[in-house]
Amino acid sequence: MHTKNKIDLSSLDQAASFAVLLLHGLYARADELKPIAEKLTKQFGKAIFIMQPTCRTGLKSLLQSIDQQAAGMLQWLELELIRYHKDPISFPLIIIGYSQGGVLACTLGKSYKFQLNILGIITLNAPLMGTPLLELTRKDMQRFISDATAGLAFIDYPLARIKWINTVAGWVYTLARLDWAPVNGLKDIAPNSRCLKGIYKFLKDNLDIPCLLIGTYHNDLLSLFNTHIKTAKNQESIAQLNEAYGLFISGKKGAKHDTLIPLTSQLCKEENVHNLMALDRKDLDHKYLPMVRPNHPPIRRKIYKRLLHARNLIAIDPNLFVKQGETVLYAHLVSTDLIQYIEGLVQNVGNVLKK
Repeated sequence: MHTKNKIDLSSLDQAASFAVLLLHGLYARADELKPIAEKLTKQFGKAIFIMQPTCRTGLKSLLQSIDQQAAGMLQWLELELIRYHKDPISFPLIIIGYSQGGVLACTLGKSYKFQLNILGIITLNAPLMGTPLLELTRKDMQRFISDATAGLAFIDYPLARIKWINTVAGWVYTLARLDWAPVNGLKDIAPNSRCLKGIYKFLKDNLDIPCLLIGTYHNDLLSLFNTHIKTAKNQESIAQLNEAYGLFISGKKGAKHDTLIPLTSQLCKEENVHNLMALDRKDLDHKYLPMVRPNHPPIRRKIYKRLLHARNLIAIDPNLFVKQGETVLYAHLVSTDLIQYIEGLVQNVGNVLKK
């Protein structure tokens, strides 16, 4: 029964007090959030159900709309929880979504909060206000190549390949804008999509489900490669590359990004994203966004500096991998904060901490 979508039996126990649903990104595997799953299991032991469904892996997350994915996820959750003698309506559930999975997490909260007992939602680098990359035109790509050519030479990336990759990408982005093209999971994370307008309204009006929106940024491409700059002219080329790439990713000059998603989109917030404050003067890489809505406690935002969306620079070439740098899924500081946040969510559920 449901062998295709089985979850790890070793993580399930009758003593479990709550479940954590881990939602992967676009075109990814079910275990993409494995680093987080391992740390949560280590922290909470038998008190936690770790759920990593396979019902939207690979092409399914690309072709199915977010609403379709959410409906399928609800059905999967209900069947799996009942299978392990848990009542879906009352059993505490925390949802963690990475990238496109974060959009799905919010959609579940928006559409199915009465069918599920959602204690909280955590998004990691999610395009909650869209992925501007999907709106690029051939003219935008040509401008990026022109402005970034000198800087790209310092990371040993051949110009001929980027021209070819951007030609292919141009077709993909055009496809995503065609009504008849069956890439609904991609269309739903484009800026101003109907799906994201619904997410924005949910987060704005939500007073029931605590949400933690995590965003990261890393705007210095040179530091991701083992390259040393010796002359002022070379430094100028790198600065131009960083500026061109930021514009390429976000559509705005000087915008912060995680190499794929603008920080504003990850936080579902345009204002004050540049007004960052250090949480700890000894750790200036860990910052937060001052809250501007004190009467809106369910929504919290956290920002982390110098953390990547992924180890490959998908916007340039999916096969271009950085030489160094840390991704959000493997960041110790992020997982530590996640655990602390989850402990706060489940403190009223019972004795859930590992003995």
